[in-house]
Amino acid sequence: MVTGMHPIEAKIIEFVKSGRNWQIDDLGGISKLASVARVLGKTPMMPELLQPLVLAWTNAKIVDKKDYEEVLHNLLEVATIDITLLEAVDILDQNRPLPGDGDERCFMVFLQKAADNDDSLSGLARGAALDGAFRWADVRRRQFRLLDFFLGIAPDDDPEFLRRAAKIIGVAFSHWRDKELVDVLHKLVELEEVRSEAAFELGMAALAGAMDRADDDVAAAGFRKARDWFDESDKLSEHRPEASLYLDGLNLLLGFHSGTNGASLETASDRVQQHAFELHAWSGGSGPPWLGARQTEAACWSVLASAVAGLAESLEEPSWWEPAVIIEERLLSVYSAGRAILRRNQDGGVEAVVRPRIRKSIATQTGQAHQVRTWLRQNATHEWVVEAQDLIEKIDSFIEQSGGSNRPFEAVSERTSLAAIIARSAIPEEGRSLLLGVISNAMSLQLDNLTGAEIEVIERCCKEVQGHKDYSTDANGARLFDTVLLWLVRFVYSRLELTKGDDETGGYLFERDDGSLPHENDLQQDFFRWLTTNAAGSDLEPTNVASGRADIRLRSGAERLVVEVKREEKDSSFDALFKSYSAQTTDYQNVSIRLGILLVLDLAIPNRDGTPHLTSLFEMRKVYRIGENEPRLIMIVKIPGRRRRPSDLTRLAKAGRS
Repeated sequence: MVTGMHPIEAKIIEFVKSGRNWQIDDLGGISKLASVARVLGKTPMMPELLQPLVLAWTNAKIVDKKDYEEVLHNLLEVATIDITLLEAVDILDQNRPLPGDGDERCFMVFLQKAADNDDSLSGLARGAALDGAFRWADVRRRQFRLLDFFLGIAPDDDPEFLRRAAKIIGVAFSHWRDKELVDVLHKLVELEEVRSEAAFELGMAALAGAMDRADDDVAAAGFRKARDWFDESDKLSEHRPEASLYLDGLNLLLGFHSGTNGASLETASDRVQQHAFELHAWSGGSGPPWLGARQTEAACWSVLASAVAGLAESLEEPSWWEPAVIIEERLLSVYSAGRAILRRNQDGGVEAVVRPRIRKSIATQTGQAHQVRTWLRQNATHEWVVEAQDLIEKIDSFIEQSGGSNRPFEAVSERTSLAAIIARSAIPEEGRSLLLGVISNAMSLQLDNLTGAEIEVIERCCKEVQGHKDYSTDANGARLFDTVLLWLVRFVYSRLELTKGDDETGGYLFERDDGSLPHENDLQQDFFRWLTTNAAGSDLEPTNVASGRADIRLRSGAERLVVEVKREEKDSSFDALFKSYSAQTTDYQNVSIRLGILLVLDLAIPNRDGTPHLTSLFEMRKVYRIGENEPRLIMIVKIPGRRRRPSDLTRLAKAGRS
């Protein structure tokens, strides 16, 4: 026997080593145990007493039951060892409900231990006790007491305890939805040592809120908020696979919502699956029951990521080789992902953000729509029939609205369908399929090669023009603006990448030895050559436009868009360019769409510090004219001139230092 060990503790060790089943009576009965409970509670062997204690308590005589309750209370009250408390919480939780007032006693003891900040317990031990209090807070009265404790948590408490408290507070919010708990997390996230854990729980809280939203914009905003918190948590931790999983999973979901292609989403899905594997390996299936629920939820999100990515690729096909498989395992399961995959009892935020893209895709792909309708006719008793009927109804409504009298025949849905465009063309039917493949490949390559800077410019300009009547309700106007925007972005990109020796026609962009400056005609001719290789229907300097002479004009149907080309030697700020040239630029809009382009060769300042970034060269401006209800809109684009070769910049910099 180890010196100082209580004889009953030594007996328990002997029983455990032998593997025999033993009872409280083997220790001398409850009366014997009652006299030494406060001694045994401080030992590592205390948890071994709990299972036999509860079993004997359940079968005890009424007169003895109070003794069992007091023994349990004394064992727990004096326990200070963190591992002991962790094991005790698990064992007692597995034997609930406890006889008599056992559950109430457990809750009160655990709550008191969590509150003890007198250095008698470690942060881990207090965290274990708080876990116990949370597990026993399954009635509202206890919930109120625990909520009061949460609200009183001090930021100067033990960091180890606060990290565990943040986790439990987050889980409590997911169950109770008391907004005061989120306020506590916001206080904890300000603490450096607790920030990673608190940020993750704020992400889970934001995710829960977004999941309950039925509006796609509101839901998407909630998902972005949650994603940002997960990103913060992920950055602050060397290894937090759960945060990484939700971060990549939400990026994938939002990417699907915004139209990201299937290949990119598949890459994101692969990352989510890797995080799910790491999370499972990291947790090992251990921990409190609520942690297991968290892991199950994360696993569901990995399934969702895989399903959404697979569906995105399927939606890019004109029709499906095995339609029943795609419709049942991808389309309709994602269409009702909240219930089908995430195990929710109602539709919510996930459905709100995935359904618009699904409906739009099916509505604009004749083959897909036909296959869904056929499946519905053949599977009238299928578990997904209600979802399929809803999808078909929304598709029919979408098509009807797109073709209605309040919209031009080139509706948005059709403008985004290359197949629809080709079908309306004068191309012989036998050649349409081949042409669709050629153009699809060419456009796919073009889009895959767009840089992030180019995409940023396109998105920014499109967002600003979308609210203009001549863009939103005039298909020809939208077609013209989109065409010029894309090829202007590509043109500026190519000219920023151009070196002096690449193309003699681009020599006007560089500083000349004699100090002379190029004319705007150089830019006009250069851009026109570029434009005519990509966009048909362009005129060079057509006459009789607004009683003057326009530089470059593009036409679509009856509408036209004019590109006014200028050079500026003094002040090339957007404000100055707008003030000097907006009147002339917008005067070409008198009888057609109120959208125009001002393309300026910037010769104001020699580029001794290098060439400006592409994103800084585009800006949208509105022009308000007296007596007109609708503003005129111009896009100002600057082409940097007077450039230097990179080696010249180094030489000039060195010369400036001497």
